[in-house]
Amino acid sequence: MYRLFQDHYVRKSVYLPQVWNLETLNQSPSVVRRVPVPGCVEMLPGLGRYKGEVKLWTEAEFGGNLRLVFKGVGHTAEVSLDDTYLGSHYGAYGEFSFLLRNVNYDSHVISVTADNSFGPESALHVDNDYYSYGGITRPVLLEQIGDVYIKWAHVTSVREEGEWWADIQVCLENMTDRVQKVSLGLEIKDTDGQLGEKVAGSEPEEIFVPAGDTAIFQDRIPCPGVKAYEAGRPELYYLHTVLYGDREEKEEGSRTGQWPGQYRRAQARELQPMDDLIERFGFREIRVEGDRILWNDKPLRIKGFNRHEEYGNFGSAVPVSAMQHDLELMKDMGANCVRTCHYPNDERFLDLCDEQGILVWEEAHARGLSEEQMRNLHFMEQSQLTMEEMITGHYNHPCIFVWGLLNECASNTEYGRDCYEKLIAPIRMSDDSRPVTFASCHWNDLCLDLVDIVSFNCYPKWYIDQPVDQYLEELMQWIRTAGGAGKPFLISEIGAGAIYGYRSTYGDKWSEEYQAQALEEQIRAGLSFAPASGVILWLFADVRVDDGWFSRRPKSHNNKGLVDVYRRPKLAYEKVKELFGEL
Repeated sequence: MYRLFQDHYVRKSVYLPQVWNLETLNQSPSVVRRVPVPGCVEMLPGLGRYKGEVKLWTEAEFGGNLRLVFKGVGHTAEVSLDDTYLGSHYGAYGEFSFLLRNVNYDSHVISVTADNSFGPESALHVDNDYYSYGGITRPVLLEQIGDVYIKWAHVTSVREEGEWWADIQVCLENMTDRVQKVSLGLEIKDTDGQLGEKVAGSEPEEIFVPAGDTAIFQDRIPCPGVKAYEAGRPELYYLHTVLYGDREEKEEGSRTGQWPGQYRRAQARELQPMDDLIERFGFREIRVEGDRILWNDKPLRIKGFNRHEEYGNFGSAVPVSAMQHDLELMKDMGANCVRTCHYPNDERFLDLCDEQGILVWEEAHARGLSEEQMRNLHFMEQSQLTMEEMITGHYNHPCIFVWGLLNECASNTEYGRDCYEKLIAPIRMSDDSRPVTFASCHWNDLCLDLVDIVSFNCYPKWYIDQPVDQYLEELMQWIRTAGGAGKPFLISEIGAGAIYGYRSTYGDKWSEEYQAQALEEQIRAGLSFAPASGVILWLFADVRVDDGWFSRRPKSHNNKGLVDVYRRPKLAYEKVKELFGEL
């Protein structure tokens, strides 16, 4: 089981080894090792600065119809099964998969060539203020499926006249060359106990899925009496979708112990369950009204952290226990929000946020790209891909309250504006239940009118020697003339750097004393600034940067974290805890 809850009862997974073979391909002599998967190449001795291709492969016994799923490979992957090339994928932070039909039952080799080097073929993975790790950095799954399977299921909570409804879309895919008739049943259950109590559902309904294509099933189900999902007080529900085919021979209650309602009704109709998918969601409504962000009609007040998905001992292949430790530290400091700078996070981290009622700003991959970089021939295609993967894969997480994109890119140029406009439009088409934003740092930005929430990265007391309250007042005056008037405003980044353990009686920059002093002024001013819906501090934990940034970042790290890469707290930790609790 990959998720933090059971996401299938019918669909079965094939066990894959958790230790694979690795060979480096861009150095002589090459290195050959046995390595854990997930894992980062750079965490291996002698490969801490490796850029280039590595080959990873493993062997397992399986057969039939299969779905091979990669949750994240850094950053370009080419995948083969035995001697057959399956395809490639770009982007370290998105899920991708391959459908394998009628595979012979035997021992097979799965191999991946992963490349984390920079070049003209990569528009988003460039030398940057965080590190692009190589390898298979998130889990790999191999699932057994039928000729038709459930590709995804999305549920949108809607409130009308005080009652909750669930708008449901389910995508079915047909692997065969003929039209397939199937039936689809839906149930919504609460999370009490192993299976929970049914709160809503629908009888299995016949669907015809075109040959070699997909079909979208839609339904709206009333859900009276459900509890709303609130920040800090999460109430979660399961959407269980079950796909049925005609029963070839009647079974005697083979699955009546699991989700019994649907199975018993299906047996009465002589239907055989052939696939299923369980998603978890919450009933909540997010909307923008004037200059406020409303969550279930109550204005949000954000106290949060920007967090890179990296840990000193693991690189970007962060285990769930370390994810939970991060959340415990953030909650201890009084935070209620995390921004996934500057790429989609592992969905298990989002599962944890769902369970604990932590608000999430999730962001498509891109940071600090100039107009020249945005003119890369692959920029639009790769940007659209990362956004599509993010929204399709993470749609159901109730913790996500806003979609973000293109942090500090060329939103201050006409060409940049055209890119933002073209990329924001499909986000709204894919999900109109959440607002859209991007974090800017340009005082000549041309794109503030395109978003629902104006967000700015602000560094008075660090890059700018100016009182914080004065800086914010001047910034807001300009925003109101640049297309942002009357919209919610978020301080998406603010902070100061400190090298862990560097103490100075003079309060020098990079000292822990200076960071604590600067953050106190920044937080007090930010949280008392009336137009702001909140403050998201930069940065939760120190993070490694690419080699090209070493001259700007002591120790080749962005050191603005409240904790270091190993989560050791700096002096500012207690100061933030005091201020988030007080203000």
